[in-house]
Amino acid sequence: MTITQIMIFVRVAETLSFTQTAHELHMTQPAVSHAIASIENELDVQLLLRDRKKGVLLTHIGHKVLLQFRMMLQSMEKVQQQVAAEKGLDVGTVTIGAFPSASAYFLPPIIHHIRQHYPNLVFDLREGSTNEVKEWVHTREIEAGIILLPDPQVDVIPLCQDNMVILLPDGHPMQTRDKIAIRDLNQQDMIFCKGGHEVAIMEGFEREQSQLKAQFITHNVSTLVSMVRQGLGMGIVSSLSLSTFPHDLTVKETMPLITREIGIAVPSLPDASPAVQLFIRTAKELFVDVET
Repeated sequence: MTITQIMIFVRVAETLSFTQTAHELHMTQPAVSHAIASIENELDVQLLLRDRKKGVLLTHIGHKVLLQFRMMLQSMEKVQQQVAAEKGLDVGTVTIGAFPSASAYFLPPIIHHIRQHYPNLVFDLREGSTNEVKEWVHTREIEAGIILLPDPQVDVIPLCQDNMVILLPDGHPMQTRDKIAIRDLNQQDMIFCKGGHEVAIMEGFEREQSQLKAQFITHNVSTLVSMVRQGLGMGIVSSLSLSTFPHDLTVKETMPLITREIGIAVPSLPDASPAVQLFIRTAKELFVDVET
């Protein structure tokens, strides 16, 4: 089998569509089908199922082969980058995933710094929930992901600690306090976001034996800010997420602090490509030991 055939299989497995793969790779659909058939014939196993109702599905062995093929393609990309580096060139693509607030906070300065020195590197950026990004790293769909720690299944590089803060509407009686005790939030109307906030918040309330009354649960910080501004409750959100949304509301630290740790995850740090290693070095230079 050829690298091109492997690349075609990976794309079909990801899109679950022969038609879409043919369109993306500028091929005919019969050519895509022939590439898949060639791999299946060589391995003497069925990797994909064609179901009239459900469409294209991966078999059990197909899932396992997909993981290995992704590793092969990433190894080829690593070879190309190493050869280019030896020639004094900067080429290649690095695939990075992050949950939305981390994407907005970390990626622009990291990429800006890298592009100043390596303008030809291409970044393929993907956003998803915290669990989705972890899964993408585990299955090698991406080369590196910014995730919530810990994750014992992969190699991780801690970046920073992210504290939860309280967002108060105008005129709220707690505005005069320096910090707000978690126990004083027992049964208070609270608004918080999904997408990586909820676990740390719930655990923080449990430790203080305070009951979290989630009056509203949003899926983005801008909605939370608007709801707090309308006096619908106090917001509790990470300082990192809040930093990407300008506002004029009062922000207070919690007592004790509720924190979550953010870091970079890679399937294997020793096997990471030169571009991924550059991404990690740059992220550490810009963010390690910097409080958010």
